[in-house]
Amino acid sequence: MGTLNSTLFKAESMVRPYYKDEYATLELDDSIPCIKLTLTGIPRYSEHYQFVQQKRLELIRQEIRNYPKLHMMTDSRTAGPVLDEDIHYFRTQVMPEMERLGIRYLAVVMPASKFTRLSIKEMEEAAALIKARNFESIREARSWLRKMTSL
Repeated sequence: MGTLNSTLFKAESMVRPYYKDEYATLELDDSIPCIKLTLTGIPRYSEHYQFVQQKRLELIRQEIRNYPKLHMMTDSRTAGPVLDEDIHYFRTQVMPEMERLGIRYLAVVMPASKFTRLSIKEMEEAAALIKARNFESIREARSWLRKMTSL
């Protein structure tokens, strides 16, 4: 019976929280595996945006050893726009570091705001090694990342 229980436990989605504030929730979903960043509204200021991105990189560094095919998911459905300097920071600091650490797939669940969508597209253009895809739902994003894990 112990084997059956441990098998059932492993089959369940394990989402482990890592960091949370009023703008960002960062967690590890080891059922895919991916690091999921959920954004709500806008960051308080650029240093706050950069802090959240550093927490994302910190979690990647911590977990990439455990999951050689670790992916990224950003849930931006309720995210607001970010400043041009934050877009620049993501393009020049965050994206290259995610690639250096071994991330190859990024699923972004898009917001309704056309302005925020444009900001996201601009950030994704910096990808050299990461394949970024945009989705309308979490379910679609999770499904795609699972397929990428099986490649």
